[in-house]
Amino acid sequence: MNKKIHPQRYNLVSSIGSDSFIFAFSLFSHYFNRLEHDINMKSFADLKANARSALLGRYSVLIGAGILAWLIAALLEIPFSRMLQEGFYYIHIFRVIWAYAGMLFVGLIGALFNIGITHMHMESARDIRPQFSDLLYPFRNRPDKFIGCELILILISFVCTLPGAAVSAIAALRSTVLTSLVLNSQLITGLILLAIGFVVQLILGLAFSQATYLLLDHPDYRVLEALRESFRLMKGRKLRYFLLQLSFIGWWLLGILTLGLGFLWIIPYMLQTNTQFYLNLKEFS
Repeated sequence: MNKKIHPQRYNLVSSIGSDSFIFAFSLFSHYFNRLEHDINMKSFADLKANARSALLGRYSVLIGAGILAWLIAALLEIPFSRMLQEGFYYIHIFRVIWAYAGMLFVGLIGALFNIGITHMHMESARDIRPQFSDLLYPFRNRPDKFIGCELILILISFVCTLPGAAVSAIAALRSTVLTSLVLNSQLITGLILLAIGFVVQLILGLAFSQATYLLLDHPDYRVLEALRESFRLMKGRKLRYFLLQLSFIGWWLLGILTLGLGFLWIIPYMLQTNTQFYLNLKEFS
């Protein structure tokens, strides 16, 4: 005997089936649109070709600015490095604290110089000839925003590595009283936490990698606004940006083989390619 299908049950099954189909189709359309969107972005070869074109006739000023920024940061760091060594040698805790504070200050000064170089690369990418004075751009234009952004990124890195570093340090300090089995267990746990922290730090670093460009491009942006916008722009593109960095491995090996001299040209090439990535990202976002 044939059983009759209850109309309400049939309508329910039909509704679930149609809703599932609509959801699956919407999901497929979403990822297809994202893929199509990324297809419209330039290839690595095109980005690098644009970078080489933007650097023509501008290599000398960019190389000179990079050397000058490095020399200033290195000279500022010397007294604090000596203070740190003396503090550890004579066990002067306040000297050590002042040394670390000074090195943090020098690091922030170096970060501002790097942002100035990034500004010069953005000028070059827009066919504007950069000047040495552009190196001081972040010092003259709301340096507090750039410093705030750098401090937030440093804090993120610290939080990501803290659990693994803390567990590993505790295991090392208690190594004299713990059995080898417990010690190995704690060290392994610390290493696992460090690895997880490194991966999280890498992902967040890629997500917020465009914040500096955004602060330079939009002087009205606040720090958190630039970080949020960078996070939005990099959705689905973090792996692409990571692979772009890996594509320079051959150039890094060449720089090492030339005893570092090749980096005078390689680093501007990399920075300009990253700038081209940002401009392309903004164009299709």
